[in-house]
Amino acid sequence: MNQNKFYWLLRRELWESRSVWMAPAICGAIIVLAALWAAFGTGNVSVEGLGPVESAKLHSLTPEKLDAVASYGVGLIAVPFFVMVLFTQFFYALDALYSERRDRSVLFWKSLPVSDTETVLSKLLVAGLVMPLVAAAATLATQLILAVIASAKLAGLGLLQGHLWTASLWGGDLAVMAYVVLASALWYLPLLGWCLLVSAWAPRSPVMYATLAPLALGLAEFIAFRSHVVLGAIGSRVGNMELLARSFGGRHHGAGFGVDIDESHIEVPRRLIDAIDPTAVFTTPTLWVGVAVGVGLVAGAIYMRRRAGEVA
Repeated sequence: MNQNKFYWLLRRELWESRSVWMAPAICGAIIVLAALWAAFGTGNVSVEGLGPVESAKLHSLTPEKLDAVASYGVGLIAVPFFVMVLFTQFFYALDALYSERRDRSVLFWKSLPVSDTETVLSKLLVAGLVMPLVAAAATLATQLILAVIASAKLAGLGLLQGHLWTASLWGGDLAVMAYVVLASALWYLPLLGWCLLVSAWAPRSPVMYATLAPLALGLAEFIAFRSHVVLGAIGSRVGNMELLARSFGGRHHGAGFGVDIDESHIEVPRRLIDAIDPTAVFTTPTLWVGVAVGVGLVAGAIYMRRRAGEVA
């Protein structure tokens, strides 16, 4: 595969699909504006259930617990970005090959010395890797801005100041995001492959075909066998919950993943980086069976694109 040609295919996708960077930018801007309003527009910072006397208990937290509080606070900023990128990924993949058939530009692109394999793989790379990486970069920028805002607002409190700017916190944050990007690229490969296949084949309304076909298959399975294997497999791939549950099960199962805060105590089990359990994702057959299915679906999308003309 010609690397320079593939590079320009990626440039084309980024130029034509501005949602790749606009959606994370808008998400980050909303979060920053909300943080500025919460920090300086309301006039105070409070934790529900903690009055002035109970707030003194914050000072009893060990440095390790404060590291964990800062880690959770920084890490949770990533959640809306990675929820948002799911929607942009799948709608992009559903439209990627369909739109060029709809406006007949596929005839022009097929006249160029670019193979169908290169075209489909460039779109897969944008959906599966470039979009999450852009979202991760927007997340990091937003985290840094919010850390500055928090430092300014909490300057008088003097608790989290040093813990917000440690190499271990930001190094752990980068490691968590790198892990999520890699794990999600593999985890969502079958869904992206299916979306590309439908995009290359659907005569109209790819969203309808992409959703109704699996639902019909699941319904047929339930009627015939009274089971829901198909819908269960699809449901485990849609959304973030299954991947997050596997990824952040934690090495110490008794500690849990939550943060417990009330008027009597504050319990933060561990830093976010310490909660990651990569083996729960990368060693499971579920992941690699999905990757194999995804590869097959992408191959099907390449085959359909090779035969593609304009939409009827």
